[in-house]
Amino acid sequence: MAGKRRPQRDLTGVLAALARGVLGEGYVDEVPGRMRAKLDDLPAPVSRQLTRVLATLDTPAGALALAGSRTPVTTLSPDRAERVVRGWLRSRVAAKRQLAKAIVALATAALYGFPGEEWSRIGYPGPLGTVEPAEPPALRLLDITEPEELRCDVVIVGSGAGGGCVAAGLARAGLDVVVLEKGGMRTEASFDHLESGAVSDMYLYGAALTTTDLGVLIVAGSTLGGGTVVNYATSFHTPDDVLDEWTRQTGIRAFSDGEFAESLAEVATRVDVNTGSAAPGRRDELMEEGLQKLGWDVDVLPRAVRGCTQDDQCGYCGFGCRAGAKQSTTRTYLQDASAAGARIVVHADVRKVFVRDGNAHGVGAYVNGHQVHVRARAVVAAGGAIETPALLLRSGLGGEVGRHLHLHPGFATFGVFDEDVRMWTGTLQARYSRHLRDRDGGYGPIFETVPIHPGLGSGAMPWVSAAQHRELMGTFSRLGFCAVLPRDRSEGRITVGRDGSPVVRYRLVPDDERRIVDGLVAAGQIMEAAGAHELFTLHAPPLSYRPGPGARERWAEELSSIGLRGKVTGVSFHQMGSCRMGSDRTTSAIGPDNETHEVRNLFVADASAFPTASGVNPMLTVYGIANRAAGKIAARLA
Repeated sequence: MAGKRRPQRDLTGVLAALARGVLGEGYVDEVPGRMRAKLDDLPAPVSRQLTRVLATLDTPAGALALAGSRTPVTTLSPDRAERVVRGWLRSRVAAKRQLAKAIVALATAALYGFPGEEWSRIGYPGPLGTVEPAEPPALRLLDITEPEELRCDVVIVGSGAGGGCVAAGLARAGLDVVVLEKGGMRTEASFDHLESGAVSDMYLYGAALTTTDLGVLIVAGSTLGGGTVVNYATSFHTPDDVLDEWTRQTGIRAFSDGEFAESLAEVATRVDVNTGSAAPGRRDELMEEGLQKLGWDVDVLPRAVRGCTQDDQCGYCGFGCRAGAKQSTTRTYLQDASAAGARIVVHADVRKVFVRDGNAHGVGAYVNGHQVHVRARAVVAAGGAIETPALLLRSGLGGEVGRHLHLHPGFATFGVFDEDVRMWTGTLQARYSRHLRDRDGGYGPIFETVPIHPGLGSGAMPWVSAAQHRELMGTFSRLGFCAVLPRDRSEGRITVGRDGSPVVRYRLVPDDERRIVDGLVAAGQIMEAAGAHELFTLHAPPLSYRPGPGARERWAEELSSIGLRGKVTGVSFHQMGSCRMGSDRTTSAIGPDNETHEVRNLFVADASAFPTASGVNPMLTVYGIANRAAGKIAARLA
């Protein structure tokens, strides 16, 4: 046992030394413990690998190999530790650059994601907390306290836009439904809007999962209601050109003959999609002002909300809407399902689909540490485009499962303004632009903004040195930005590690990189037109310029020359396509009725079903696919 405890003790010292190098005078004693806790949020294989690497830094051999000296990192001064991290960032070895990015993200989140003096220094007030919480939704939850076997007609894995919608449709059709959710249940009264706790409790792997090359950070919901509880309620109808492309590629006429459009209209009504709840905060106003001055397209975002306060506190609703205005599945479809008799189980880690004679007949899960078997006539996988393929792969499926992953990766150009922008406040998303959307056959990017809080935001800010990063964070309340989201042609793949955890492989193809760079240059024009006196990207070191004759042009040339891959980390809020629909089993994982090609009565009803990237925030499209699938499944089982 002593041998097992030693790495934990040594790791804390290593984390403390590195954090002092990253944070400089901002370092506080609580940081190493918080970093260690964040490591535990990661998928087990990633956590183990990073832990092993960090532990070697406290040995002469490991320190020599990774830090260039036999001196254990725990004994380094803050200045020397900073030089080590800077050296990793400049290294030609990709693994060292990735290690530096990971350490910077862990350390900065451990400082700026928690209350303390740094919040006052950067102008962040923390949770505003004046909204009275709404009454909790009426849901039928099962309390699992021992090993158990459940029986039902359909077991649904996941409770977000896909799983919640399917559950309601099947339960209303008279089928006995059990919903299994990996996350826990958080009610409005528990939404305290503290970033660190909310991200750890309500986001998949604590929003710490990345692609294998650290090129894209994966942000997805993992709580009862899934992404619909923590997303920004943006509800675009699937663009017509995308639906036409899906029909051509898959041979599924439903995408363009009116059947899918009817499904979309039905779900849009149920979740109350409207454009009357999109009053812009200053963050969105600046983007809108810049677009208007340039004469470029700008429009109001449709949102699935009812009774939204549309004030500064809206920006905290990525940690749950205390007012209950966001029409998540917990307040819509899961309530419908519960009223029709569906049972819901939270903290359910579903490990395998049971398959016999080519038919799915249930799932096996761990709930609160107890083994739970759910016997069912059919299984619906709706855990999202990361977890659904991982579940199917663990269950023995192959073929196209896990392939054709799209991440809709977001990048941004930031501007420093003379006024307070407070980019964490205001309506979650209020404005967007299609100015570049139609380029390259509809694969150009759109412009949006999102709330940014200092925990995750500090890790995204370029780090060159402790002093430079601290100075940059001092401008945090005056930062505005314009995000660039391409409709990516790039395709990644989900595989699983030895323990079955998902591994995300993805790399931008050159055409997508070019479109994103063009978008970042255009975003710089927007922020400059809005009045920013300095502009920069999230490269490290940042690529920046101050407006003046020829400055933007020189910056654009530098940005194009340096590029993105391996230089800057994007963020994916929208994962899709990893179990795509199609009529041809050689190019798709599921058929026209959402049933897997390999296993009968095993269905997929979430964003992983997308044939290609949608190019817009995908929630309403997921609802539409799930609503249609529910009808097909109910007809099959009736």
